[in-house]
Amino acid sequence: MFKTTSRTLTVFCQVLLTLLGILFALPLVVMFAVSFQGRGIGNYQLALAVPNIVRFFLNSIFVTVCTIVLVYTVASIAAYAFSKLRIPGKEFFFNTILVGLMIPGISVTVPLFILFRNTHVLDTYAAMILPFTAFSLPFTVLLMRNYFDGIPTELLDAAMIDGCNSLNALWWIILPMSKAISIVVVIWTFLGSWNDYFTALVYIRSDEMLPVTHLPNFLVRLQGVGSPDIGPVFATLVLISLPVILTYILLQRYFEDGIVSGALK
Repeated sequence: MFKTTSRTLTVFCQVLLTLLGILFALPLVVMFAVSFQGRGIGNYQLALAVPNIVRFFLNSIFVTVCTIVLVYTVASIAAYAFSKLRIPGKEFFFNTILVGLMIPGISVTVPLFILFRNTHVLDTYAAMILPFTAFSLPFTVLLMRNYFDGIPTELLDAAMIDGCNSLNALWWIILPMSKAISIVVVIWTFLGSWNDYFTALVYIRSDEMLPVTHLPNFLVRLQGVGSPDIGPVFATLVLISLPVILTYILLQRYFEDGIVSGALK
């Protein structure tokens, strides 16, 4: 009886996962198919001929790299402090940071817009980097703290006896032993920052500052009034998605292992 139930549950899970896989893969298949509609490969030639297309990609690369560096640096230091250092009230501060997980980003859009306008940050790279960094930190701090909790404190105590200070302990002991969760933080931040559309929509005004996610909109505006030529538009979507898809395919194993270890430790 139990074997039959277990086999039925396994089949059900396999069917369910297959359906979910098809559901998530279908938009990518449609996007790829439509990108060849009409002119075929010519749609990609038109997409690559968009004025300043290199600038769009360079903007996204710069914003993404800066965001990754900021998120990883701040999250690792904060997680180390919450996990290993003796700080009065650190649990209160940690729980305060976790409140950020429950705050929708859109709810602070207007206050941030006013703040950026008054401080002349609108239409700058900082207007794209800072909001995403702030909203990424609660989750990354949680992941890294859980992982750091699994590292024996005795290693740090021995290092302190030998004259190692807190920052050196983080750099030479904690981070080298935390490669799995570090890879997760980098991939997670890259995927989110590269795909971010809303932040630039609100805080960026000039075409020269737009990230690559706004390339399809820019192409539609260039096509003028009337029904857009969707072939080249979808070709730009494929070009935008390629770095994300390749990153996940190549690093999927590290991403999944790091997520599991960060959640369980």
